[in-house]
Amino acid sequence: MQADVELGYPTYEVAEVYGHNPQDELGETEPMNARTGCIGCPLVQQDTALERILQNPKWAYLAPLQELRGLYWQIKSPQYRLRKHGETRKDGSLAAKQGRLGPLTMEARCWMLGEVQRIEAAVNAGAREHRQPEISLINDEELARIEALISADTWPEKWDGTEYRGDTWLPEILSDGSIQPLLFSDIC
Repeated sequence: MQADVELGYPTYEVAEVYGHNPQDELGETEPMNARTGCIGCPLVQQDTALERILQNPKWAYLAPLQELRGLYWQIKSPQYRLRKHGETRKDGSLAAKQGRLGPLTMEARCWMLGEVQRIEAAVNAGAREHRQPEISLINDEELARIEALISADTWPEKWDGTEYRGDTWLPEILSDGSIQPLLFSDIC
């Protein structure tokens, strides 16, 4: 806050997000010390930063951001990913990690993009309603690039999109090259 007052830097809103109360001239209340960074960080058990920010009625319109964390965990599921099966090295030997999960399917990419855009739209509708700043989870340049990559059917190196979906039951390929067939391949 001193930089805002003494140097003229616009730091008031940043200090407010961190929990500083400008009315507390004596420093009697402890700031909430909410860190900022990843929204809905999937690396922590609980996103206390976002929870603390949402406690301030001024920032409550950001509540739809809480949905991101669940999406991050959901998109890691096998049904949204491709799986390598029978992968070999350049020398022809079997790759060590058979059946590894890889990139998101194109359908999952489109679905996830739509979900992120939906959340952004919900936040921004609340922002307009409460005359608060809007957010950008995916800016126009990023959106154009994502859409171009999807349209071009772009895959990471060594993937081409023809791999099995991650939740497909496949025979297990053992390290010696033998195949353990599915025990119940005709069920359901």
